[in-house]
Amino acid sequence: MRLNTRNFLPIFIFSLSLLLTACNSSDGFKSTESGLKYKFHYQNEENQSVQLYDVVQVYMNYRSEDSVLFAGAGYRIPFQVVPVYDGDLMEGILMMHLDDSATFKLNTKDFFFKMMQFDEVPEHAQNSEYLLFDIKIASISPETPALKAQRLELNKRKDAEADLISNYLKENKIDVRPTESGLYIIPIKNGTGPLVNDGMNVKVHYDSFFLDGRPYISSRDKELPASFIPGEGTMIKALEEAVLQMRVGDKVKLIVPSSLAYGGVQRDKVKPYTPLIFEMELLEMN
Repeated sequence: MRLNTRNFLPIFIFSLSLLLTACNSSDGFKSTESGLKYKFHYQNEENQSVQLYDVVQVYMNYRSEDSVLFAGAGYRIPFQVVPVYDGDLMEGILMMHLDDSATFKLNTKDFFFKMMQFDEVPEHAQNSEYLLFDIKIASISPETPALKAQRLELNKRKDAEADLISNYLKENKIDVRPTESGLYIIPIKNGTGPLVNDGMNVKVHYDSFFLDGRPYISSRDKELPASFIPGEGTMIKALEEAVLQMRVGDKVKLIVPSSLAYGGVQRDKVKPYTPLIFEMELLEMN
């Protein structure tokens, strides 16, 4: 079974006595070229080093600048070292060796949205711009054949996604240019009034489908429009981007690459690296 970083979030706990943390953890940090901030408390470069795709077990605690958000009795948390974005937590772990301990400082939204693929920042972390991760490496094991096979299958799905979208465009005779992010926005119905701006509260109805036409989720099924504020990250990136180009009454069809939806993680019936179709209508904004 693939070890997913999202699975260990509820047990991001760690006995603080195991780390030689400084009284003021915001001091003494260095930065990598990608911007990851780090500080080692114990480092032994003669020990076994963490390699890409290794399976590590760590003691881990995460906290804001002034309070521990999750801490506990020193559970060993296993996961595979697969980087998700430049400057993520995995970059930091790849700097470590067996028995090393360090603290890494990450942007809260980047961690939850990019790495954990959450739709919103959990309530307990919403007031923290940055999170501090205290980590001690407890064990390092090489990637198993089963994990490698699953990783390669994910890479295969990722590599095939562009062709899936291209074929869909051809089959449906869609001739529109994508936005810079890769989102295709196809007008269905035109509304009136001003465009939505960041910070406005919007109310939309949406229906979503797989490329083969199978339905996924719909706000209309529940007869409950979705309300959100673009830019807050409470909806998938595609919807937040598209609504900023809409007026009340507009209805659009969106061809959504996985990078603007659920990325490389399994989400309900959506497999990793699955492009989706959304139809969205803007009902209200204020």
